[in-house]
Amino acid sequence: MTLKTKILTSLSALALLGGGVITLAAIGVATPAVAQSQSAKAVVDAAKNRGTIGETPAGYLAIVGGETAAERNAMNEINIGRKAIYTRKARAENLQVEVVAAVFGEKQILKAAPGQKVMSANGTWRSK
Repeated sequence: MTLKTKILTSLSALALLGGGVITLAAIGVATPAVAQSQSAKAVVDAAKNRGTIGETPAGYLAIVGGETAAERNAMNEINIGRKAIYTRKARAENLQVEVVAAVFGEKQILKAAPGQKVMSANGTWRSK
């Protein structure tokens, strides 16, 4: 992986955590960067609104039930990006990855829209 790719990946990860898109004009890239493809985000957002994918306290998306292959693939893509973000943050802060993931999981659950599925600490799904 080249240094430029590593930088773009890191900035993309930060964009995901910030819930948005950043422009990388400062380093000579004119396109926005996100931690997942726009299509994966759109697929997962729709699945979250339908209740087939939800947020967990562990910081990752999980299947609630009734998902399609496309939804599962998009969820996996986003979870891979999240793990990369959590790993970098954990190394920078000298923490365990699971601790960082749990902090972000709590934030994602709080950000979930009304009606979306979130997993409680005991592992049961509920609508927010």
